[in-house]
Amino acid sequence: MNKFVFLFFFIPILSWGLTFSDGKQLGAYKGYGWLTIEKHDLDASKEWSQNVDNEFSRFGGSSHRFELRAFDCSGFDCGRGKFKGSFGRTEAYINTKESGENWYAWSFFIDNSELTYSSTSHKEIDNHLIQFGQMKLANENKVFPQCRDYGSENVFILQYKKKYEGLVISRQHCTKDGVVENHENSTIIPKDILFNQWHDIILHAQWGKKGFFNMYVNGDLKYSEEGFITNTYSYKGKSYGPSFRYGIYQNNAPKSFNGKIVAWYDGIARAKKCTAEGFSNLLKDLGYSCESLKDLDGKIITPYFIEASW
Repeated sequence: MNKFVFLFFFIPILSWGLTFSDGKQLGAYKGYGWLTIEKHDLDASKEWSQNVDNEFSRFGGSSHRFELRAFDCSGFDCGRGKFKGSFGRTEAYINTKESGENWYAWSFFIDNSELTYSSTSHKEIDNHLIQFGQMKLANENKVFPQCRDYGSENVFILQYKKKYEGLVISRQHCTKDGVVENHENSTIIPKDILFNQWHDIILHAQWGKKGFFNMYVNGDLKYSEEGFITNTYSYKGKSYGPSFRYGIYQNNAPKSFNGKIVAWYDGIARAKKCTAEGFSNLLKDLGYSCESLKDLDGKIITPYFIEASW
């Protein structure tokens, strides 16, 4: 049995009142190693946007449920695109400013049964992009002007776009020399198996200029990158690294989108070592182990970067 010093507190920004204990969430979906989970400032904040689902989860307990309906948006997002609601989100973020070597895990389930369009051209649907998670750097564009000029401040994004035929890793980074992006086919889950089933993501990363990023999907190594992973920098005397965001973010929805997207997340976990007791127990619950994580099908995506152009 794990031993924890219990420190209970309430996070007012979450309307459903989660409690945490030494990084482990209690009475809600299963998690390990995170101290706080916050609602994004631009969350649509509708009655249905975020809640804890006690009836559906990866493990038979509770999960973090997100629902984004057509035209849902808030603040800055509402002014983007060709009409109000073309951009919108319901998201949570964990502002830990990651550094060094870490392990992460999360599971997700996407219901696309009401991802509907009517009288929409194929091109419009292809341009509709939906994000389901990202590791992002804050204030990077204030330190590196080229990031600001091109709007490039993300590290890794998991996104679905119809023409990609599945869930892909979108990867950009910027250094003092410029902005580059990955132009390889980075589909990690094909469309025919993406929706309406649980998927497990396990990430082993070394953040920094000489690091690595290995992402396992359902126990199989799908994406591997070595070398420059993130900038290391400070802003106003504070050091910055990537933070984890998850939920649903909608980009460029056509006006004829009249449905909704629903996603559940479970097993949100973080540890310095794979063998840490809580993390390794989570892997066991998922049906894996530290030793079983490897390339299972001989297909690993290794990114090829070119200079970004907009």
